Amino acid sequence: MLKGNSTYIQQMNKRLILQCIIEEETVSRASISKKLSLSKPTVSSIVDQLIEEEWVYETGIGDVPVNGGRRPVNLKFNRQKGYIVGVDIGGTKVAIGITDLSGKVCDFTAIPTQQYEDEHLFEQIQREVESLRGRLNLSESKLLGMGVGVPGIVNVDHGIVVEAPALKWVNYPILEKLKERFPFPIFVDNDVNISVLGEHWKGIGRKKENLVYIAIGTGIGSGIMINGDLYRGSSYSAGEMGYMVTDREYAKHYNPIFDGYGFLESVAGGSSIGSQLSKQLGKKVTAKEAFNLYLKKDKDATEVIDFAIENLSLGIANYISILDPELIILGGGVSESYHVISEKMQNIIQRFTPRKCDVVPTNFGVEAGVIGAVALFIKEYDGVFNI
Repeated sequence: MLKGNSTYIQQMNKRLILQCIIEEETVSRASISKKLSLSKPTVSSIVDQLIEEEWVYETGIGDVPVNGGRRPVNLKFNRQKGYIVGVDIGGTKVAIGITDLSGKVCDFTAIPTQQYEDEHLFEQIQREVESLRGRLNLSESKLLGMGVGVPGIVNVDHGIVVEAPALKWVNYPILEKLKERFPFPIFVDNDVNISVLGEHWKGIGRKKENLVYIAIGTGIGSGIMINGDLYRGSSYSAGEMGYMVTDREYAKHYNPIFDGYGFLESVAGGSSIGSQLSKQLGKKVTAKEAFNLYLKKDKDATEVIDFAIENLSLGIANYISILDPELIILGGGVSESYHVISEKMQNIIQRFTPRKCDVVPTNFGVEAGVIGAVALFIKEYDGVFNI
């Protein structure tokens, strides 16, 4: 039996009813009452409050119930009640967008990271957010807050980037820098962590409670969701998949190709694939060009990429055996060539795992980081639905 004062119970019921309307997309008062086991007068009273506060609106008359009776009035969540800023800071570009409360990206832009140093980067992010807000004709009060993704280990409790090699940041007080320029609540996390949150909220990972997102770009990192919660580890560095050792013999002679990157990244990351093939061919080759040569059955490209696929697949197989996820989602630049490597990868994974687990490429586009950053804000900020 739920105990507590009447105000607390009223508040809890209000949150439950709003969440029900959000999840169901279109729902009647009677359906809410049945689903939440709340009395019809209680539901009706709270729904009236939510309509008055503009969290909910009526959409018209629904279908006649199968058992007869009055046709219900359907309810919908007002996703324009507020807006959230999502920022994904990468080594080469910063993606910035504003979404409504349903995660729909209302406007989006991107700027080159390396063109702005330190303070100038945050000044430009501020300018871009103001520009987006102006184009959308939103008042400052409509912006509820901001989520931010960073390519590195982030102490989320203190808003400090412990280490981000791509940005050359060490113990960098990013939250403090952002709070100097924005008046609303801000949350910061690792970019791959926000990716798994975004997939769970609006992507292929919807309704999956145990989920892994692996980003294969310059380096290799992963975001891990266990029982519906993001797993960060004891020092915020869970998911550093790039440090996995997947070949004992090769590891004996291992020297990092890039300072600050791990073994798996040194053999299967996008930059290392390009670097290894460049050395063999005696000319500069990108990862994308390497995969094009691989399709043409170039001998050197085949040797480099087959070795990369083998090690990456072993790393994924280890994740499946240890974490038993429902789904593994691949993102990042190398994942764009998934159609090239999928068959070989699946064969290796199935050989070394106790059960089958689907491994699929993300279906998000350039706005992925923004959606993930907004998902972070919604998950972390209790006051999003300040009712």
